[in-house]
Amino acid sequence: MNKKSLKEIIFITLVCCFFAECAVSKTASDNKELAENPVVNGTVFNGNSNGSRPLAGTPYSYEIWSASGNNNRLIWRGPDTGGGAAFRAEWNNADTFLGRVGLYWNRDKPYTEYKNVFCDFEFTRSADGTAGGHSYLGIYGWSRNPMIEWYIVDDWYGTGIIQPRNIGGGAVKKGEFIADGATYFIYLATRPAGSGNIEGSKNPFPQYFSIRQERRRKGTISITEHFKAWEKIGLKLGTNMYEAKFLVEAGGGTGWFDASYISIYQKD
Repeated sequence: MNKKSLKEIIFITLVCCFFAECAVSKTASDNKELAENPVVNGTVFNGNSNGSRPLAGTPYSYEIWSASGNNNRLIWRGPDTGGGAAFRAEWNNADTFLGRVGLYWNRDKPYTEYKNVFCDFEFTRSADGTAGGHSYLGIYGWSRNPMIEWYIVDDWYGTGIIQPRNIGGGAVKKGEFIADGATYFIYLATRPAGSGNIEGSKNPFPQYFSIRQERRRKGTISITEHFKAWEKIGLKLGTNMYEAKFLVEAGGGTGWFDASYISIYQKD
């Protein structure tokens, strides 16, 4: 082999490596862009839904609400995609944004009148710090008689573990228990008079929280086990179980949430 041929081979090799590296960089950039600005496939909901609204062809309902901002939206993937409850949420300078999909009851029955409730889920999301002063990802709902707002929180957009100061409302730890492979701390807080709620009441009302101490973005949440754990320490839910939905709550910022799979179901 002569020297000229060797130089040509080296040159061609370097050129190929350069373009290969550019292709990898472009692919990584494209993936990031796709996550932040995806091609939207599904039904888009924006503005406030003014309560829970059914999703055709499924046992699920959705709700969306925001205090401010623009282009806040929830994109439902449809009845035949990702377990039927999968959705994407986006918010832009929202003072507070809530988007949720799941089961809606409001039939004057306590949780004990239903089968055990579970949620299988998997999602990606925008970075920590993109959801303002507080954020919750997990299962959410209300009960009535009395009216109680409750959360089962498996992830959030802040750093560290959620503390009483993050929850507000004079939150205090009431106990802890193990479920689905991790410890949850149980907190009781109180929303002040005039806070928004499902009944339009101006009175203060309690909030129950289960905060997972090892956050995650994939798994199963044994929802009814939390109800039982709360009840054991005196935190009873109302006699009318209102709903149990997968929630994204952002206290501000600009960010997104994207679930590839959500299924909420009941079994013995």
